[in-house]
Amino acid sequence: MEDESLNLNSQTKFCEDHFMNNHRRDQTGHYIVQMAFLKEPSCLGESKQTAIRRLNSLWRKLEANPNLQQLHRNFIHEYLYMGHMEQVFEVSEPTVAYDMPHHGVLRPDSKSTPLRTIFDASCATTTGESLNSILANGGVIQDELFAILLRFRKNRIGLISDIKKNVSYDIHR
Repeated sequence: MEDESLNLNSQTKFCEDHFMNNHRRDQTGHYIVQMAFLKEPSCLGESKQTAIRRLNSLWRKLEANPNLQQLHRNFIHEYLYMGHMEQVFEVSEPTVAYDMPHHGVLRPDSKSTPLRTIFDASCATTTGESLNSILANGGVIQDELFAILLRFRKNRIGLISDIKKNVSYDIHR
């Protein structure tokens, strides 16, 4: 347990240093940060076949459930609109790539997100490595929820907001 916390602390320090040395802001004011790799991305093996197999499984699931299919279509359009993904027309394969599988979890009781999309960056490639396994874990930098709630109740007036509607993140550039 002690080794794990020392490793996490050193990764947190590594991530902080990496951020300070590798961030910039674009013309719109958004932060652009390179991923904090612990290993060279070239150590990732082939992931495309697993991603295609998972995608085919997802297509079968969507064909069997028109409601789920429409929710997934909405998710795709939203991600395209927000710039979180873009259609790729390149024919040549990149030298290093990680095809990340995804699936949806249906949450019919949720009004805001009836379909929660899960991206599986822990899916291993042919070398046994995954994207998550070669990225540094910067730890949790946000306060505990209990402390946030106590601080919120301290004042007479509190403001809340839906951050999803207020902030657009450029996470893949």
